[in-house]
Amino acid sequence: MKRPRIVLVGTVAAILLSVLAAPATAAPRPAATSANLIVNGGGESVAECSPTGLDGMTVPGWAVSAGEPNVVCYGAAGGYPDAGTPGSPNRGTGFLAGGGTGNSSLTQNVIVSAAGAAIDAGGVTYNLSGWLGGYSSQNDRVGLTATFLSGTGTALGTSQLGPVTSANRGNVTKFLQKTATGTVPAGTRTVRLVLAFTWASGGAIDGYADDLSLTLSAAVPTPTLTVPASSVPGYDHVFVVMMENSNYGDIIGNSAAPYINSLAGANTLLTQSYGITHPSDPNYVALAAGGLHGLSDNSILTTTINAPHLGTRVEDAGKTWKSYVENQNGNCDTTAHGHYYPDDVPFYYFKDMKTDAARCAAHWQPLTRMVTDLNSTATTPNFVWFAADGCDDMEDCGTTAGDTWLKNTLPAIFNSPAWTTQRSLLIVTFDEDAVKAFGPGYPNHVPTILVGSQNTVKAGYQSAGRVDHYGILRTIDQALGLAPLTNNDRYAAPVNDAWR
Repeated sequence: MKRPRIVLVGTVAAILLSVLAAPATAAPRPAATSANLIVNGGGESVAECSPTGLDGMTVPGWAVSAGEPNVVCYGAAGGYPDAGTPGSPNRGTGFLAGGGTGNSSLTQNVIVSAAGAAIDAGGVTYNLSGWLGGYSSQNDRVGLTATFLSGTGTALGTSQLGPVTSANRGNVTKFLQKTATGTVPAGTRTVRLVLAFTWASGGAIDGYADDLSLTLSAAVPTPTLTVPASSVPGYDHVFVVMMENSNYGDIIGNSAAPYINSLAGANTLLTQSYGITHPSDPNYVALAAGGLHGLSDNSILTTTINAPHLGTRVEDAGKTWKSYVENQNGNCDTTAHGHYYPDDVPFYYFKDMKTDAARCAAHWQPLTRMVTDLNSTATTPNFVWFAADGCDDMEDCGTTAGDTWLKNTLPAIFNSPAWTTQRSLLIVTFDEDAVKAFGPGYPNHVPTILVGSQNTVKAGYQSAGRVDHYGILRTIDQALGLAPLTNNDRYAAPVNDAWR
């Protein structure tokens, strides 16, 4: 039997009237969501993306914690991803990659203390995402790990993306979007991100990452790129000598290099110093100009780089500079002879030197002229790059020849008025390691020694902070008060722990 419908007209009307008469209640607001808290999550802030995948660089916002990770250009030769490769729809000009020296990693700390009260109350969530990929059937890979840290650095939890393997990609070159979500552990004040690249085969690591993102469901100030802090003191003069083709372990502790080891033992030795790439000349240009500027070979007579360099920055600061080479036949000597090569200093690569004979002659002179210039502080340039010839720089004639040359050459600096009466810094470094190869086992680890006048550099000290030629360049910038050349030196961490 059909039940009769009951309509309570009076009751419904009363309820409706009470609702209409009630004060308005605001709709609940959605939870605040932060902007992307990862700085430079796609690598777009580098000075220049790599066209080969084989050169190290500064990756602004990130610290290199292992190897030589870099940013590779989309469309780089050798099968790298290009504009048509499946991946992020918001891609820029490059993507993060593992570099050419074996396993590598980048680290970034995200400060979330502004949301501390909300995090501790519970319910703040995170969204970690990114595009991870690799090359064809090669199983090089990359993964991103987020570790939630308390104010004292205690790990409270982790979250991870990837790694994406070749099987995950179906043995096809592409990126896959990965996402992880969850609740931020109570007590979290920092999220430490580690982007770890793992080598499987080949020279460069073909694990790729792009458009990394971390957001919280709470208000956190959007981080911005910041220049790493510097404690480098000011100097009147900086002297640089770049020796050649020697592994760290082939020099430090080698009885065939007693003088260099005496310098290292009595001053500050950088135990984690690295070249940028191979072959030789790109390392010179990296230190001189803050980037490779497309250089991938030794071609000083046929390649012209139209960019500023250390010399121009020194002049911009109202200071003076020169380069000097052993066995150079007169000023601006561009002809190879004996063990002399015109690329023993890098400045002839640059247009301002190559197209102006008078400028070239004024700034590129024989080493004998350095000895003369050292006779007074007035004639000693503020910045000096001096070099041995191809024999005495260890390339042609070995370790003992270079050690002897330094023993015979450096006293002219140490006994000069610029050293004994002013603040002067000497940097002894090497362009690259002995084996010009890429992949695990070839870290491009080189010796670098700092010596300072007036007790400005620690004696008998070993600095374990990682530094490459761009970090040395940033140290020179700070020592002489120079403007940076590119984002490679602007955002490189200088040597901060060597100073008294």
